[in-house]
Amino acid sequence: MLDTLFSQLHFLRPGWLLLFLPFSLLSFLQWRRRDLTRQWQPVIAKHLLPAMIVRGSQRQFFSPLWVSMLLSPLVVIALAGPSWTRGTSPFAEDSARLVIAMDLSESMAEKDLAPYRLQRARDKVLQLAAARGDAYTALVAYAGTAHTVLPLSNDSKVLLHYLDALEVNMLPRRGKAPEKVLPLAAELVDGETGGTLLIVGDGASNDAAKAFSEDVAELPLQVLVWGMGKTQDELEEETRRGLKPTTQPLQEAQLQAIADASHGHYVAVTADDEDVRDLLRRIDRHYQISDDSSRPWQDGGYYLLWLILPLFALWFRSGWVLRW
Repeated sequence: MLDTLFSQLHFLRPGWLLLFLPFSLLSFLQWRRRDLTRQWQPVIAKHLLPAMIVRGSQRQFFSPLWVSMLLSPLVVIALAGPSWTRGTSPFAEDSARLVIAMDLSESMAEKDLAPYRLQRARDKVLQLAAARGDAYTALVAYAGTAHTVLPLSNDSKVLLHYLDALEVNMLPRRGKAPEKVLPLAAELVDGETGGTLLIVGDGASNDAAKAFSEDVAELPLQVLVWGMGKTQDELEEETRRGLKPTTQPLQEAQLQAIADASHGHYVAVTADDEDVRDLLRRIDRHYQISDDSSRPWQDGGYYLLWLILPLFALWFRSGWVLRW
Protein backbone atom coordinates (compact mmCIF):
# COMPACT_ATOMS: atom_id res chain seq x y z
CA MET A 1 0.00 0.00 0.00
CA LEU A 2 2.79 2.44 0.90
CA ASP A 3 4.64 1.56 -2.31
CA THR A 4 1.55 2.47 -4.33
CA LEU A 5 1.09 5.72 -2.39
CA PHE A 6 4.65 6.92 -2.95
CA SER A 7 4.66 5.86 -6.60
CA GLN A 8 1.58 8.01 -7.29
CA LEU A 9 2.44 10.93 -4.99
CA HIS A 10 2.90 14.21 -6.85
CA PHE A 11 1.99 17.88 -6.48
CA LEU A 12 -0.83 19.58 -8.34
CA ARG A 13 0.73 23.05 -7.90
CA PRO A 14 4.48 22.41 -7.62
CA GLY A 15 5.34 26.11 -8.12
CA TRP A 16 4.37 26.79 -4.51
CA LEU A 17 7.31 24.63 -3.37
CA LEU A 18 9.55 27.61 -4.18
CA LEU A 19 8.28 29.17 -0.95
CA PHE A 20 10.64 26.84 0.86
CA LEU A 21 13.48 29.19 -0.12
CA PRO A 22 12.24 32.41 1.59
CA PHE A 23 10.82 30.47 4.54
CA SER A 24 14.15 28.72 5.06
CA LEU A 25 16.00 32.02 4.84
CA LEU A 26 13.69 33.74 7.34
CA SER A 27 13.95 30.81 9.74
CA PHE A 28 17.75 30.92 9.53
CA LEU A 29 17.89 34.66 10.16
CA GLN A 30 15.52 34.37 13.10
CA TRP A 31 17.63 31.56 14.50
CA ARG A 32 20.72 33.78 14.33
CA ARG A 33 18.85 36.48 16.21
CA ARG A 34 18.24 34.05 19.07
CA ASP A 35 21.99 33.72 19.61
CA LEU A 36 22.55 36.23 22.46
CA THR A 37 26.28 35.75 22.31
CA ARG A 38 26.36 36.94 18.70
CA GLN A 39 24.08 39.88 19.52
CA TRP A 40 26.17 41.28 22.40
CA GLN A 41 29.67 40.60 21.05
CA PRO A 42 30.07 44.13 19.59
CA VAL A 43 29.32 45.90 22.90
CA ILE A 44 30.52 43.56 25.73
CA ALA A 45 34.05 42.44 26.32
CA LYS A 46 34.67 38.86 25.31
CA HIS A 47 35.83 37.74 28.79
CA LEU A 48 32.74 39.26 30.43
CA LEU A 49 30.22 38.05 27.89
CA PRO A 50 29.43 34.60 29.38
CA ALA A 51 28.73 36.12 32.80
CA MET A 52 26.52 38.87 31.44
CA ILE A 53 24.12 36.68 29.44
CA VAL A 54 21.08 35.09 31.07
CA ARG A 55 19.71 32.47 28.68
CA GLY A 56 16.66 31.33 30.65
CA SER A 57 13.58 30.70 28.51
CA GLN A 58 15.48 31.31 25.28
CA ARG A 59 16.10 27.57 25.00
CA GLN A 60 12.47 26.55 25.22
CA PHE A 61 11.17 24.50 22.32
CA PHE A 62 7.57 25.67 22.56
CA SER A 63 8.22 29.11 21.06
CA PRO A 64 7.16 31.05 17.96
CA LEU A 65 10.40 30.15 16.20
CA TRP A 66 10.04 26.40 16.65
CA VAL A 67 6.34 26.46 15.81
CA SER A 68 6.97 28.55 12.68
CA MET A 69 9.70 26.13 11.59
CA LEU A 70 7.12 23.35 11.82
CA LEU A 71 4.23 25.36 10.40
CA SER A 72 6.00 26.77 7.32
CA PRO A 73 6.71 23.40 5.62
CA LEU A 74 3.15 22.26 6.28
CA VAL A 75 1.73 25.41 4.68
CA VAL A 76 4.01 25.11 1.65
CA ILE A 77 3.15 21.44 1.11
CA ALA A 78 -0.57 22.17 1.48
CA LEU A 79 -0.38 25.01 -1.06
CA ALA A 80 1.52 22.75 -3.49
CA GLY A 81 -1.41 20.31 -3.45
CA PRO A 82 -0.08 16.82 -2.68
CA SER A 83 -2.12 14.14 -4.43
CA TRP A 84 -1.96 10.36 -4.60
CA THR A 85 -5.50 9.23 -5.48
CA ARG A 86 -7.98 10.00 -8.23
CA GLY A 87 -11.51 11.17 -7.61
CA THR A 88 -14.71 10.26 -9.39
CA SER A 89 -15.04 11.51 -12.92
CA PRO A 90 -18.23 13.35 -13.89
CA PHE A 91 -18.09 11.35 -17.12
CA ALA A 92 -17.95 7.93 -15.45
CA GLU A 93 -20.57 5.34 -16.23
CA ASP A 94 -22.40 3.46 -13.49
CA SER A 95 -20.86 0.12 -14.37
CA ALA A 96 -18.90 -1.78 -17.00
CA ARG A 97 -20.41 -2.73 -20.35
CA LEU A 98 -21.70 -6.28 -20.49
CA VAL A 99 -22.37 -8.23 -23.66
CA ILE A 100 -24.44 -11.38 -23.06
CA ALA A 101 -24.18 -14.09 -25.72
CA MET A 102 -26.99 -16.68 -25.52
CA ASP A 103 -26.61 -20.14 -27.03
CA LEU A 104 -29.73 -21.03 -29.10
CA SER A 105 -28.51 -24.37 -30.41
CA GLU A 106 -30.71 -27.46 -30.28
CA SER A 107 -29.19 -28.84 -27.06
CA MET A 108 -30.44 -25.81 -25.12
CA ALA A 109 -33.89 -27.46 -25.20
CA GLU A 110 -32.66 -30.31 -22.95
CA LYS A 111 -34.62 -30.63 -19.70
CA ASP A 112 -31.93 -31.55 -17.19
CA LEU A 113 -32.41 -28.04 -15.82
CA ALA A 114 -36.08 -27.35 -15.09
CA PRO A 115 -38.03 -26.44 -17.11
CA TYR A 116 -35.29 -26.56 -19.78
CA ARG A 117 -31.82 -25.11 -20.30
CA LEU A 118 -32.73 -22.00 -22.27
CA GLN A 119 -35.44 -20.97 -19.84
CA ARG A 120 -33.10 -21.46 -16.89
CA ALA A 121 -30.54 -19.35 -18.74
CA ARG A 122 -33.15 -16.60 -19.21
CA ASP A 123 -34.00 -16.61 -15.51
CA LYS A 124 -30.37 -16.45 -14.47
CA VAL A 125 -29.57 -13.62 -16.87
CA LEU A 126 -32.52 -11.63 -15.54
CA GLN A 127 -31.24 -12.12 -11.99
CA LEU A 128 -27.86 -10.80 -13.07
CA ALA A 129 -29.41 -7.83 -14.88
CA ALA A 130 -31.51 -6.96 -11.82
CA ALA A 131 -28.41 -7.00 -9.62
CA ARG A 132 -26.59 -4.67 -12.05
CA GLY A 133 -29.37 -2.09 -11.99
CA ASP A 134 -29.26 0.41 -14.85
CA ALA A 135 -25.84 -0.67 -16.13
CA TYR A 136 -25.44 -0.99 -19.89
CA THR A 137 -26.06 -4.47 -21.29
CA ALA A 138 -26.19 -5.85 -24.83
CA LEU A 139 -27.66 -9.15 -26.03
CA VAL A 140 -26.28 -11.41 -28.75
CA ALA A 141 -27.71 -14.75 -29.92
CA TYR A 142 -25.58 -17.46 -31.51
CA ALA A 143 -25.66 -21.01 -32.82
CA GLY A 144 -23.81 -21.66 -36.09
CA THR A 145 -23.89 -17.89 -36.66
CA ALA A 146 -24.11 -14.91 -34.31
CA HIS A 147 -26.47 -11.94 -34.44
CA THR A 148 -26.94 -8.81 -32.35
CA VAL A 149 -30.36 -8.88 -30.71
CA LEU A 150 -30.10 -5.79 -28.51
CA PRO A 151 -27.39 -3.11 -28.61
CA LEU A 152 -26.11 -1.61 -25.39
CA SER A 153 -29.05 -0.47 -23.28
CA ASN A 154 -29.56 0.40 -19.63
CA ASP A 155 -33.27 -0.52 -19.69
CA SER A 156 -33.73 -3.92 -18.04
CA LYS A 157 -37.35 -4.08 -19.25
CA VAL A 158 -36.19 -3.99 -22.85
CA LEU A 159 -33.71 -6.78 -22.09
CA LEU A 160 -36.54 -8.86 -20.61
CA HIS A 161 -38.62 -8.38 -23.76
CA TYR A 162 -35.85 -9.58 -26.08
CA LEU A 163 -34.87 -12.48 -23.84
CA ASP A 164 -38.44 -13.77 -23.91
CA ALA A 165 -38.35 -13.69 -27.71
CA LEU A 166 -35.36 -16.03 -27.97
CA GLU A 167 -36.13 -19.62 -28.98
CA VAL A 168 -34.08 -22.71 -29.72
CA ASN A 169 -33.20 -23.21 -33.42
CA MET A 170 -34.45 -19.76 -34.42
CA LEU A 171 -31.14 -18.85 -36.09
CA PRO A 172 -30.48 -19.70 -39.76
CA ARG A 173 -27.54 -22.06 -39.20
CA ARG A 174 -27.24 -24.87 -36.69
CA GLY A 175 -24.15 -25.52 -34.63
CA LYS A 176 -22.23 -24.18 -31.65
CA ALA A 177 -19.87 -21.39 -32.61
CA PRO A 178 -19.40 -18.93 -29.72
CA GLU A 179 -16.31 -17.58 -31.46
CA LYS A 180 -18.66 -15.91 -33.96
CA VAL A 181 -19.70 -13.60 -31.14
CA LEU A 182 -16.27 -11.95 -30.79
CA PRO A 183 -16.46 -9.42 -33.66
CA LEU A 184 -19.97 -8.41 -32.60
CA ALA A 185 -18.89 -7.93 -28.98
CA ALA A 186 -15.89 -5.86 -30.07
CA GLU A 187 -18.18 -3.66 -32.15
CA LEU A 188 -20.65 -3.22 -29.28
CA VAL A 189 -17.98 -1.99 -26.86
CA ASP A 190 -16.11 -0.03 -29.54
CA GLY A 191 -14.52 3.09 -28.10
CA GLU A 192 -14.71 1.86 -24.51
CA THR A 193 -11.69 1.00 -22.41
CA GLY A 194 -13.20 -2.23 -21.15
CA GLY A 195 -16.14 -4.55 -21.08
CA THR A 196 -17.18 -8.10 -20.33
CA LEU A 197 -18.39 -10.78 -22.71
CA LEU A 198 -20.58 -13.33 -20.95
CA ILE A 199 -21.15 -16.54 -22.92
CA VAL A 200 -24.20 -18.45 -21.73
CA GLY A 201 -24.41 -21.95 -23.20
CA ASP A 202 -23.89 -25.67 -22.84
CA GLY A 203 -21.01 -26.40 -25.16
CA ALA A 204 -18.72 -25.40 -28.00
CA SER A 205 -16.74 -26.88 -30.85
CA ASN A 206 -13.21 -28.11 -30.30
CA ASP A 207 -11.85 -25.25 -32.42
CA ALA A 208 -13.54 -22.51 -30.40
CA ALA A 209 -10.78 -22.25 -27.79
CA LYS A 210 -8.15 -21.61 -30.46
CA ALA A 211 -10.24 -18.80 -31.97
CA PHE A 212 -10.67 -17.17 -28.56
CA SER A 213 -6.96 -17.47 -27.84
CA GLU A 214 -6.09 -15.63 -31.05
CA ASP A 215 -8.75 -12.93 -31.01
CA VAL A 216 -9.44 -11.97 -27.39
CA ALA A 217 -5.90 -10.69 -26.80
CA GLU A 218 -6.60 -7.85 -29.24
CA LEU A 219 -9.94 -6.89 -27.67
CA PRO A 220 -10.69 -4.88 -24.51
CA LEU A 221 -12.85 -7.71 -23.22
CA GLN A 222 -12.99 -9.93 -20.19
CA VAL A 223 -14.52 -13.28 -21.11
CA LEU A 224 -16.77 -15.13 -18.67
CA VAL A 225 -18.39 -18.46 -19.53
CA TRP A 226 -21.61 -19.58 -17.84
CA GLY A 227 -22.30 -23.29 -18.25
CA MET A 228 -25.97 -24.31 -18.47
CA GLY A 229 -26.64 -28.01 -17.96
CA LYS A 230 -25.48 -31.08 -16.09
CA THR A 231 -22.15 -32.73 -16.68
CA GLN A 232 -21.67 -36.40 -17.64
CA ASP A 233 -20.73 -37.23 -14.05
CA GLU A 234 -23.92 -35.65 -12.73
CA LEU A 235 -26.05 -37.54 -15.24
CA GLU A 236 -24.32 -40.82 -14.33
CA GLU A 237 -25.06 -40.14 -10.68
CA GLU A 238 -28.74 -39.74 -11.53
CA THR A 239 -28.62 -43.09 -13.37
CA ARG A 240 -27.21 -44.77 -10.27
CA ARG A 241 -30.14 -43.36 -8.31
CA GLY A 242 -32.58 -45.08 -10.67
CA LEU A 243 -33.27 -42.21 -13.06
CA LYS A 244 -32.86 -42.67 -16.80
CA PRO A 245 -31.74 -39.35 -18.21
CA THR A 246 -31.52 -39.11 -21.97
CA THR A 247 -30.00 -35.66 -21.89
CA GLN A 248 -26.96 -34.60 -23.89
CA PRO A 249 -24.41 -33.71 -21.20
CA LEU A 250 -22.92 -30.30 -20.69
CA GLN A 251 -19.66 -29.91 -22.61
CA GLU A 252 -17.88 -28.46 -19.62
CA ALA A 253 -14.37 -29.24 -20.90
CA GLN A 254 -14.91 -27.20 -24.07
CA LEU A 255 -16.38 -24.28 -22.14
CA GLN A 256 -13.55 -24.36 -19.64
CA ALA A 257 -11.08 -24.40 -22.54
CA ILE A 258 -12.65 -21.20 -23.91
CA ALA A 259 -12.31 -19.49 -20.54
CA ASP A 260 -8.69 -20.61 -20.17
CA ALA A 261 -7.75 -19.60 -23.71
CA SER A 262 -9.11 -16.08 -23.18
CA HIS A 263 -7.71 -15.76 -19.62
CA GLY A 264 -11.26 -15.56 -18.37
CA HIS A 265 -13.29 -17.60 -15.92
CA TYR A 266 -15.79 -20.43 -16.12
CA VAL A 267 -18.84 -20.50 -13.81
CA ALA A 268 -21.21 -23.45 -13.59
CA VAL A 269 -24.91 -22.86 -13.06
CA THR A 270 -26.08 -23.41 -9.48
CA ALA A 271 -29.46 -24.00 -7.89
CA ASP A 272 -29.04 -20.90 -5.70
CA ASP A 273 -27.72 -17.45 -6.63
CA GLU A 274 -24.06 -18.20 -5.88
CA ASP A 275 -23.23 -18.25 -9.61
CA VAL A 276 -24.93 -14.88 -10.13
CA ARG A 277 -23.01 -13.30 -7.24
CA ASP A 278 -19.73 -14.75 -8.49
CA LEU A 279 -20.27 -13.33 -11.97
CA LEU A 280 -21.34 -9.97 -10.57
CA ARG A 281 -18.14 -9.70 -8.54
CA ARG A 282 -16.01 -10.51 -11.56
CA ILE A 283 -17.84 -8.05 -13.80
CA ASP A 284 -17.53 -5.24 -11.25
CA ARG A 285 -13.87 -6.08 -10.62
CA HIS A 286 -13.16 -5.68 -14.30
CA TYR A 287 -14.90 -2.31 -14.34
CA GLN A 288 -12.85 0.39 -15.97
CA ILE A 289 -13.84 4.00 -16.22
CA SER A 290 -14.71 5.28 -19.72
CA ASP A 291 -11.77 7.67 -19.82
CA ASP A 292 -9.35 7.25 -16.93
CA SER A 293 -7.51 10.44 -17.84
CA SER A 294 -10.66 12.43 -17.08
CA ARG A 295 -10.61 11.38 -13.45
CA PRO A 296 -9.31 14.37 -11.47
CA TRP A 297 -6.57 13.96 -8.90
CA GLN A 298 -7.76 14.66 -5.37
CA ASP A 299 -6.06 17.51 -3.53
CA GLY A 300 -4.61 16.10 -0.31
CA GLY A 301 -3.55 19.52 0.98
CA TYR A 302 -6.89 19.92 2.72
CA TYR A 303 -6.00 17.12 5.13
CA LEU A 304 -3.04 19.17 6.39
CA LEU A 305 -5.41 21.90 7.59
CA TRP A 306 -6.09 19.79 10.68
CA LEU A 307 -2.42 20.27 11.62
CA ILE A 308 -2.01 23.83 10.35
CA LEU A 309 -4.99 25.47 12.05
CA PRO A 310 -4.12 24.50 15.67
CA LEU A 311 -0.53 25.71 15.16
CA PHE A 312 -1.66 28.92 13.49
CA ALA A 313 -4.07 29.61 16.37
CA LEU A 314 -1.09 29.97 18.74
CA TRP A 315 -0.35 33.37 17.19
CA PHE A 316 -3.53 34.69 18.80
CA ARG A 317 -2.20 33.99 22.31
CA SER A 318 -1.44 37.08 24.35
CA GLY A 319 2.29 37.91 24.27
CA TRP A 320 3.13 34.96 22.00
CA VAL A 321 4.98 37.01 19.36
CA LEU A 322 7.22 38.55 22.02
CA ARG A 323 8.72 35.20 23.00
CA TRP A 324 10.98 34.61 20.00
